[in-house]
Amino acid sequence: KMNITKEFKNLLEELKSKFLNEEPEIIKEKIIHSKKEFVLEADIFSQNALIKIANRYHPNIKIISEELDNFENIQNDNEKILLLDPLDGTHNFLFGIPIWGFSYTIISPNASEYESYIGLPMFDILLEYKNEKIVLNRFDQKKPSELIDVSLKKGLLSQMMIAFDNQFNKDPQIIKKNFNLLVDSAFTTRISGSAIFDIAMIILGKLDARIWHCTELYDVAPAFAFFNKKGSLLNLNTGKKANLGDKSIIASVNKDIATQLKEIGFINTKN
Repeated sequence: KMNITKEFKNLLEELKSKFLNEEPEIIKEKIIHSKKEFVLEADIFSQNALIKIANRYHPNIKIISEELDNFENIQNDNEKILLLDPLDGTHNFLFGIPIWGFSYTIISPNASEYESYIGLPMFDILLEYKNEKIVLNRFDQKKPSELIDVSLKKGLLSQMMIAFDNQFNKDPQIIKKNFNLLVDSAFTTRISGSAIFDIAMIILGKLDARIWHCTELYDVAPAFAFFNKKGSLLNLNTGKKANLGDKSIIASVNKDIATQLKEIGFINTKN
């Protein structure tokens, strides 16, 4: 019997096949913050598939997607919205780097409830957040689904692996300064080029944190779901719990990270 999990798994397999067997097709170029970005045929293929899934399992919901260019329509105070990022890591996909995937996140009125899915085709991973539980699904039928427990822990910055922005052009002076401070103070840093990959790696215990400057909600929406009850999602400027309107954010499993970043002189962008 088909269900939403199986629908997502089918899409993961289709996208994986596209990546492995088809030449990426650029169908549109756009300029964001003076930087050229591409829209691929795979972006639109994934978006159309996710919209079909939404129509079957979440009918009549307002759909907001990066490639629909309708983010100015976000008003989540009186109705549920569905935020899609059909292909996060488009440039990785284009250049043959396997770090990319999609996200599908439902936010209820007043952000009181969430449902979210992160798909990473090249890693055979589908993460679900539903009914305040996190489930890891894999393609391999020999590996059953498993519940994932994300809990806060303590640790020194000098022992952490932290993922960072890849779009330095959004605020070059501040972001480069912060990156240099982090390189000097953290155990190691990573720039993957895919926000949802980084979120998934924190959930799975492979990363300690991810930092965003000048982010958009579609990049960080799954983090609000998966770290809503467990983990930590903080405003980079204040160190307090992040809200949906924040642009500078830390997602982490370390409850002391904001304090430690402040101690090393992190300079933050304006929200």
